[in-house]
Amino acid sequence: MERSLVILKPDATKRKLLGELISRFEKKNMEITDAKMEVISRDIAEAHYSHVKHLPFYDDMIAYMTSSPSLIMVVKGEEAIRVIRSMIGKTNTFEAQQGTIRGDYGLHLFQNLIHASDSIESAEIEIQRFFGVQERER
Repeated sequence: MERSLVILKPDATKRKLLGELISRFEKKNMEITDAKMEVISRDIAEAHYSHVKHLPFYDDMIAYMTSSPSLIMVVKGEEAIRVIRSMIGKTNTFEAQQGTIRGDYGLHLFQNLIHASDSIESAEIEIQRFFGVQERER
């Protein structure tokens, strides 16, 4: 079983879409093994998005990610990385297909509702970043 970090970002929280989005994962037989609701710190957000620091919207994205609570989860299942990435759709919500989370609910380029790990390696790094040593494979 694979694990992925999934973040339901501030816009998902503000728009009251958490239940709907969690339901989609449960319907695909994904299991939430850990979850917490919190405002992401600036240090964590900067580390998490360091790979796009060169992009012009970086500062706005960090401000957005630290603006209000996000639901941060560890989601486990068969081929979780591939399945979840397929469910969420393209990063650019304006290019995401209908039927995906971003295609159905996305309204903005980087305020795009959700983050999910893109590989097993990044999942382990991201889970450690957000949950620390207390999160263990279950």
